[in-house]
Amino acid sequence: RASEIRRVSSKLGLFSHADGSASIEQGNTKIIASVYGPREAKRRSEALHDRAFVTCEYTTAPFATNERKQRRKADRRLKEISLELKNIFESIISTHLYPRSQ
Repeated sequence: RASEIRRVSSKLGLFSHADGSASIEQGNTKIIASVYGPREAKRRSEALHDRAFVTCEYTTAPFATNERKQRRKADRRLKEISLELKNIFESIISTHLYPRSQ
């Protein structure tokens, strides 16, 4: 299956309540992303004086893995992936343009 060519499709503007959203599909793999902000930080501790505060949440559908166990919100693997994605996005988003925002 590695050499099999799979159909690719993408869509923009999936969610009207998000500032930006998109999906991309390749074969049976589907990724959905949404962006909210910039907006005023909800908590004072998150308001950085020189740049925006970036949050990232990564989840997978329970049927998308070989493990059929119930996932906890504190799943270490999901937290590690979220942190890596946050670091990637912080390096490419112009956070300095939106100080004290989220």
